[in-house]
Amino acid sequence: MKARVAIAKCPLYRTEDISAALEKLFFCLGGLKQFVPNGAPVLIKPNLLSDRSPEKAVTTHPEVVRCLIRMVRQCGGIPSVGDSPCGVMKTEALLKITGFRALCDEENVKFVVLEKEPCVTHNYRGIPLAVTKAAFDAGLVINVPKLKTHSFTCLTNAVKNVFGLLPGFQKALLHKSFPTPAMFGNCLAFLYTIVKPRLTVCDAVTAMEGDGPASGDPVNLGFIAASSDGVALDRIVSHKLGFDFKEVPYFAPLRQIGAGETELERIEPAGDANYLDTLRPLRKAGSAGMVHLIPKPLVRLLEPYLWIRPEFKNNCTACLRCVAACPVKALSPAQKKHPFLDRTKCIGCCCCHEACPEEAITMTASPLLRLTSLRNMMRKKRS
Repeated sequence: MKARVAIAKCPLYRTEDISAALEKLFFCLGGLKQFVPNGAPVLIKPNLLSDRSPEKAVTTHPEVVRCLIRMVRQCGGIPSVGDSPCGVMKTEALLKITGFRALCDEENVKFVVLEKEPCVTHNYRGIPLAVTKAAFDAGLVINVPKLKTHSFTCLTNAVKNVFGLLPGFQKALLHKSFPTPAMFGNCLAFLYTIVKPRLTVCDAVTAMEGDGPASGDPVNLGFIAASSDGVALDRIVSHKLGFDFKEVPYFAPLRQIGAGETELERIEPAGDANYLDTLRPLRKAGSAGMVHLIPKPLVRLLEPYLWIRPEFKNNCTACLRCVAACPVKALSPAQKKHPFLDRTKCIGCCCCHEACPEEAITMTASPLLRLTSLRNMMRKKRS
C-alpha cells in the first residue's frame, strides 16, 4: 500500500481557512478520529525553535495549533502542547513572543515544558538520547513542523522536528558527537524510529527559504500537508520544492532501516496535490547540501578544506547567546563587538545561528564547497 500524503491549499492564517484545510486533509486520510484515542492525552508538538514572532516563519504558526486543539477535543482527545526550544532560550519569553502563551491560555490547554518532564533514555552508538517521557505517555503525538530550509541538514520539517523531543542542551551536545550532516542524519533517523509520530501536520502556509532555520526569508507557499508517514511527507514535499534525495542527510538512513517511505513511486499525493507543481523551488541555504557533491573517497582527503562557519554581520549586539549555545566552545567573548571564533574548534553545526536573536550570523561555506556547488549547478543547467 502506498503512503498517502494529503495537501490542502491555505492562503492565510485565518482560523476559518486553516480549519477548512485541515478538514480536507483529514478527510483524505480517513478522518482524524481514527488517530485520536477517546479520552487519551494528545501531545501536539510544534517547532518552537526560538523567540521570534509568527510572521518571521521561524516557528509553527499558533493558529494551526489552535485549530488542531479544537479538532482533537471534538474527537474526544485531551490536547496539550509541548516542545523544547534552543537551550539558551527562556521559555516564558519565547511563549509570549511566538504567541503560544496567549494560545494556550485562550484554549485552556497546558504547555508542557519538556525540560521539566522525566525522560526515557535510549542508546545510540554509545551516546545516550534522553527522549521526553511525555511523547511515550501520550495516546497520540501530532508532529506539527514548520517547513524551512536548513544550513546544516538542508531541510527541516517532519523528521527534524522530532529533535525537539530531546530536552535541554543535549541537542547541542549531539552536534558535537555527530558533527557532519551524514552522521547527524543517521542520528535523526534513529531518533525518528524511536518516536515515530502517528500523525504529522506540516505548516507551509508561510515557509522559510534561504539562510534557515532561523535567519532565512519568509516565503508564502500557501498550503498545509498531512500524513501518517512523516518521512513520506518530507520526501514528496521536498522533491516538489527542488530538494535532491542526497541533499537531505536523513533520507538515506531512513530508507536503509525501512522507517517511512522514501520511494516517490510508493507515495500517493492526495487532495490539492497538483498545487505543489505550481510552486517554484525553494532557495536553499548557501551552505546546505554541498558536502554530498564531493566524491566520498575524496572527502577525508579534502576535509581541511571542507567547512561551514559562522560569520557575524554588523548588527551583532554581543548578547552572547551564541557563545552559550555553542556545543564545542568555539565562540568566546571578545573585545570587538562580536564574539571571537576559534576556527579549529568549529564544527559548523548552526547552533549559534539558531540562537541569534538579531539574525546577525550567516553560515558561510569554504571556497572549495562553494566552487563544487557552482559546478554542479552549471552541469544541471547544461543537462
